[in-house]
Amino acid sequence: MGFNYGPLQRPEEAPWFDCGSYTRASYFPRQRNAGASVMSNVPSDAPRSFRSKPVRSSIEVVAKAARVALGLRNGEEAFEVPARLFEQLPFAVYLCDRDGLVLRFNRRAAELWGRSPKLRDPNERFCGSYRMFRPDGSLLPHHQCPMADVLRTGVSVRQQEVHIERPDGLRGIALVDIEALKDSDGNIVGAVNCFQDITERKLSEAQIINLAREAEHRTKNILATVLATVRLSHSDTADDLKQLIEGRIDALAKVHALFVQSHWTGADLHRLVSQELLPYRTEREARVRVDGPAVMLEPTTAQTIAISLHELATNAAKYGSLSVADGHVEIAWSLAADGRLCLRWIESGGPTVTPPTYRGFGTRIMENIIAGQLRGEVHFDWRDQGLTCEIALPPA
Repeated sequence: MGFNYGPLQRPEEAPWFDCGSYTRASYFPRQRNAGASVMSNVPSDAPRSFRSKPVRSSIEVVAKAARVALGLRNGEEAFEVPARLFEQLPFAVYLCDRDGLVLRFNRRAAELWGRSPKLRDPNERFCGSYRMFRPDGSLLPHHQCPMADVLRTGVSVRQQEVHIERPDGLRGIALVDIEALKDSDGNIVGAVNCFQDITERKLSEAQIINLAREAEHRTKNILATVLATVRLSHSDTADDLKQLIEGRIDALAKVHALFVQSHWTGADLHRLVSQELLPYRTEREARVRVDGPAVMLEPTTAQTIAISLHELATNAAKYGSLSVADGHVEIAWSLAADGRLCLRWIESGGPTVTPPTYRGFGTRIMENIIAGQLRGEVHFDWRDQGLTCEIALPPA
């Protein structure tokens, strides 16, 4: 069966409505494909909460007008419904006779099809689309499309999804409502199809589903990190314990603020370090030096680094180089050839350091989250001039 792929008809060439001037519209900008095998990746089981109801509530009105066009009501002129009304409707309309020949269509239908089918052409039966597909991606022949089913059975169709392809390769998703037209004896004499493009709504629905799943995953990850932090927090008094937990959760909150700024792609390491050490950096003295290449940390790694820096800074402020006016801290990092991240915390100018006789809670937290969660390594070196901590993380 052949198709007429000529230019869209001018209003005077396309009867039924006085449509005004129009051009070939790109109604499906997101799904251009080069071959017939490429299908939309939008899931067909997405929620229907975005599907509007004008088609469903207006199909009866259009069907009544179509009955007039088919001459089912003697004494009335064909299709007296004002053309301007149909140009304001947010859906496309076309009419077929009992044999599936396309009798009439409006401008919006031609735009969604990307072409103007030749009226009453036996090679243009049932629909003006170039090609159609089922939601599962299989080809839908014209003689098996919803319009053909309605003309064969007389059973009207409501809110059925059909994927359509234009001659230029663009694809879209149409939601169709088809009303069977019958004479006074109940014989099928034709059908009218009101349909609308939903390529944008389906994409929005899919995005919402993906965002909901991502939000669930991130929430679980956040809660797991907070829970692990609380469980590893110990102190001699309730007030000290409260302060420890608040400080660690605040460090997580700060890094999550960076996630929001990056649209949840991660956190820039330089900004993360600068943010955590900000309370110890003054305009007069450069007590903190930060140096390293641009590195974007994925969320889990960023959370681990944030907690580690918080523990190191808290310890330095209590006992190390940040506890005295002349003390300094250098945080530097580099990327190895294999993608490993190596970060060094170096203290100087503080009190004389002696190795601890036992592993503190801060040390155990860092070892737990770095080695346990990220399969990385952490080493502490209590030198006389200050603590040095080296953190090595595997490639992301």
